[in-house]
Amino acid sequence: MKPLLALAALLLAPAPGGLAHEWPFGDAVRTSRFKGWDLYNLGLLGAKGRDPRHPLPGDEPTAGGVRSFSIDRSGGDEGPDELVVEIVLPGGPAARAGLEVGDVVVGVQGRSFGDGSLEPLAKALLKAEAGQGRVTLSVRKGGGDKEKIDVEIEPGGRDAARPEDGAARTRMIEAACAWLADRQRPDGGFDETLSGANGAVVMTSLAGLAWLGAGSDLRQGPHAEAVGKAATFVVETLPRIEGIAESSAGGPSWNQSNWGYAHAAIFLGELWHRTPTDEVTETLLRCGKTLAERQEASGGWAHGPGGKNALGYLELNIVTGLALAGIGLAAQAGYEVPEEVLEKAEVYLERSSSGGGGVGYSAEDGKRGQGNIGRSAGAWLGYRCLGRGRKPWGKKMGAYVKRNAGAVLEGHASLMQHYLLAGVAAGAQGGAARKAFWETARRDLVLARSPDGSFQPRPWHETEGMKSNTDVTFGEVWTTAAWAVVLASEPERGGRPGLPAWRGETADGLDR
Repeated sequence: MKPLLALAALLLAPAPGGLAHEWPFGDAVRTSRFKGWDLYNLGLLGAKGRDPRHPLPGDEPTAGGVRSFSIDRSGGDEGPDELVVEIVLPGGPAARAGLEVGDVVVGVQGRSFGDGSLEPLAKALLKAEAGQGRVTLSVRKGGGDKEKIDVEIEPGGRDAARPEDGAARTRMIEAACAWLADRQRPDGGFDETLSGANGAVVMTSLAGLAWLGAGSDLRQGPHAEAVGKAATFVVETLPRIEGIAESSAGGPSWNQSNWGYAHAAIFLGELWHRTPTDEVTETLLRCGKTLAERQEASGGWAHGPGGKNALGYLELNIVTGLALAGIGLAAQAGYEVPEEVLEKAEVYLERSSSGGGGVGYSAEDGKRGQGNIGRSAGAWLGYRCLGRGRKPWGKKMGAYVKRNAGAVLEGHASLMQHYLLAGVAAGAQGGAARKAFWETARRDLVLARSPDGSFQPRPWHETEGMKSNTDVTFGEVWTTAAWAVVLASEPERGGRPGLPAWRGETADGLDR
């Protein structure tokens, strides 16, 4: 057999007992870095599972190219009552305990899952990490009777019971930051999982924010070199992210570069306050100017310039909030924002809203009125960066965020995008907003963790409807960096500095 044919035969051959399902998103033969299986992550156990009511995907791609497993409960995100194990992290706690692909997890700590698996699993993991380090799973192997498997995880001390605080939080930040640094490419960026160089700028900027929040910058910290490489990558890559700046012959625009410019501005703006350089300053100012010039006639922002996209819409307010934050951080570095940009943005945001401060999807007919925590939190942070948080509309958005900080699961598209923006905003508000956010987020934080320091995405109710999980498509760098930013955004007395610029704590001189 010829060498290439022999290699292909080896790769395509099923492993003993079935296909070789590879961490983190499935069988590498059937999936690529742009595709993956949407599975429930089982936290520090180091395994992923699916709802058995949903069969394994075939070779045909679903919408977005992502195989989707999710839940059927209307409006709920409790997880299935049984989990078929599809991926086991090599060398992880579950693998060492003997959990295998095909096993069916039906309960934990001696109790069957009766009303969803996610909350019982999260509670068991928290209790084990804060105690003796053991989780007992009830498992059916090969269709047989239930048996118990004891999975040993490393104890973390009593503080592990509240992972959003204290030493437990610090351990997660440090592990995630180290994981990100290990995966940073020599050029300072990360592998392109979506939108080419534009997506790489987004990922690199988020990783940079995590390192900054944890205490590293260009001059100090364990990841100073990584921060420097990330800044260089962003500065040098921004000119490449334009793509198709205008629609071709009246067709749809595929340009999504406003995401890259906004995330770059937030990262470089935070960096500018810590260790400014001429390159950082120049690029930050250019980002702010570019974003301001790309404001649509309505006052909002689209994925990028060039008109409506292939789905027929223009503005979306997740981008509007990020753009406002980027412009605000550029203004803090000296960019003079045209007053008409701010006036148009405020009119637009108010038009998108139902009046209670919640920011709608856009101001178009049929897309305005319903507030959403991700959009509202992002826009409120943008107002804070611009020094407008105390203005009447800024106060309204802030009040909405306070009331709805825990409503993350009512979002749309990327679940992680809503956790990211709501988490940073809730941390900036503190008090009741922070408490409400973590009452929702604690379970998903615990289950997103993996023994290797990464954070992994999961299905949720939108996955079922769309048959696609954006967070899986973005890849594990996206979810890991986003959770790390949420955790590292809050300062620690005598410890990490957090992200004061994005939180709006450095904008007093911009009060308009």
